[in-house]
Amino acid sequence: MGELLRVENLSYSYHNLSGETKALEEVSFSVEEGQFAAIVGPSGCGKSTMLSLIAGLITPSSGDIYIDGKDIKTSGKNIGYMLQKDHLLEWRSTLKNITLGLEIQHKLNESSYIMINKLLETYGLLAFKDAKPKELSGGMRQRAALIRTLLLEPDILLLDEPFSALDYQTRLEVSDDIWSIIRKEKKTALLITHDISEALSMADRIIILSNRPATVKKIIDVKLNIEDKTPFKTRSAPEFKDYFNMIWKELDHNEKIIQT
Repeated sequence: MGELLRVENLSYSYHNLSGETKALEEVSFSVEEGQFAAIVGPSGCGKSTMLSLIAGLITPSSGDIYIDGKDIKTSGKNIGYMLQKDHLLEWRSTLKNITLGLEIQHKLNESSYIMINKLLETYGLLAFKDAKPKELSGGMRQRAALIRTLLLEPDILLLDEPFSALDYQTRLEVSDDIWSIIRKEKKTALLITHDISEALSMADRIIILSNRPATVKKIIDVKLNIEDKTPFKTRSAPEFKDYFNMIWKELDHNEKIIQT
């Protein structure tokens, strides 16, 4: 598998009446096709800004972003973006929420429903396809949001702390679910999180950012000796603690980092 995403010397500054605030400075990293990568760093260092730049929602002050070797503006690749909240519409059923993206793009047709029903059945939502979001658990809602994103056939998934609104037990269960779906569908993913353990349990590569303006402090390729890997099982790997301590040392200890 080759390189899918490359970020080169990326910088970004916010401008307002009080002046300029640098968010990112000369950030460079890459993500391989099929890889699950995570970005960790102190609160407010610019992690969400990074995803917004990769998604093309804002334009960098300087630097370049390439997907499959082409500039993001001309790559023709689809980017899926999962936010902290699932943004399911409360007046629409699970099925209608899942088809929303296809409806907006005028791509919903009879053949779409074959794939939709397959995904609903595979990921335990078929019996809830007519349910409203308030009738779903937090995990079900996030699975529905991910299926909605997958139906748009993204080449890379950007995950902006998608589990942060969940309680601890549900968070562990849903991270297993989402990780398994992404692996099964053979998608490339980039997750941002404050949680070192969450990053370690899910990612093959971890990019550690400094305080704002963020620079890359270290990139770690995670290699854990564990069979039948899942995020939950990974937490019991013998090397897990060593990786955790390595990442913790790179972060600003004065920042409030979640340790779970």
